[in-house]
Amino acid sequence: MLARLIRFSLALELATLVALGVWLHASYDWPAAALVLGALGLMLATRLGLVCLTALLGWVYRSARPPELRMRLSEIPRYLAQEYRALLADNFWYLPWESIALRPDPAPLPTGRVPIVLVHGYLSNRGYFRPLVRWLEAEDAGPVFAPNFPVLFTSIGHFADELHEAIERIASGCGQRVILVCHSMGGLAARRYLQVHGEGRIAKLITIASPHHGTALAGAGLGLNARQMGRGSDFLVALETAEAERAPSVAAVSIYSPHDNLVAPQDTSRLAWARNVSVPGLGHVSIIASPRMFPALRDALRG
Repeated sequence: MLARLIRFSLALELATLVALGVWLHASYDWPAAALVLGALGLMLATRLGLVCLTALLGWVYRSARPPELRMRLSEIPRYLAQEYRALLADNFWYLPWESIALRPDPAPLPTGRVPIVLVHGYLSNRGYFRPLVRWLEAEDAGPVFAPNFPVLFTSIGHFADELHEAIERIASGCGQRVILVCHSMGGLAARRYLQVHGEGRIAKLITIASPHHGTALAGAGLGLNARQMGRGSDFLVALETAEAERAPSVAAVSIYSPHDNLVAPQDTSRLAWARNVSVPGLGHVSIIASPRMFPALRDALRG
C-alpha cells in the first residue's frame, strides 16, 4: 500500500510541475528545456531542504555530546550529502518500487542457520533494506527475510501483532529462533512484541536508530504511531514501566548515531537492558546502508 501511495504522490508532484510548465511556456514562452531542468531542480531542491531542516532540528534537540563527538563545520557537507543521497534513493527507488528494488523473500524452510528478520520503520517498507540485504547475504548471513508491515495511520501495537504473525511463519518454517534487526519505529514494535508475545522465538534483538524513549520530532508525523513515538507518550510510558518490572532477558544491541537528524535527543536510542553502540556522523536514513555502520552490525550478529 505504501509503495502505491508514494508512486501516486510522485505522479501528482510531476503532474503539477508539468501543468505549471505548460502554463509558463504558453503564457510567457519560457523555453521547454529550461522548464524541464527547473522542474527537476525543484524536486531535488525540495528534498535537500527537507534534509537540511531535519538536520537543523536534530541539532536543536540534540543530546549533550562530549567534545570528540561534536561535528566540525568541515564535516557537515559530507553528512548532509550522504543523508541526501540516501533520501533520494529511498524516495525515488527503494520505497515506490520495492517489489523490483528488493528480491522476494525466500521460502521459510528448515535450516541449520539463524534466520534474520528485518523490521522497517515509520513510513517505510521492505524496499528500504535493499543495501542491507545485499550486505548480509554477502556476509553469508541468514536466510534474510524482509516483510512489509502496516505503517499508515495505525498503532505500534497493531504493528507488533503483524510482526508476531511474520515471526511465527518464519520461525516455524525454518525450525529456528530468529534474529530481529529493526530500524527506527521497528525497534519499538519489537519491544512491544516481546512484552506481549514473549521471547521464545527470538534469538537476539538488534535495533538501529530506534527512538526508544521518544523523539522530539514525532509531532511532525501523521497517524497514531507517530504520536506514540512522542516523548512521554502513553505508549512509551506503559512500555518502559513493563520493562522496569521485568526487563527482557533476550540479548539486545541498540546501534544509533549521536548525529541522527530524526531521532532527537539522540541518546533516546539507548536502552538500559541492551548493549548500546554509537556510530557517529550518520543520519537517520543513511545509517542502514552505511559501510561505517556495518562493522557494528557484524559484531552484534556474532556476539
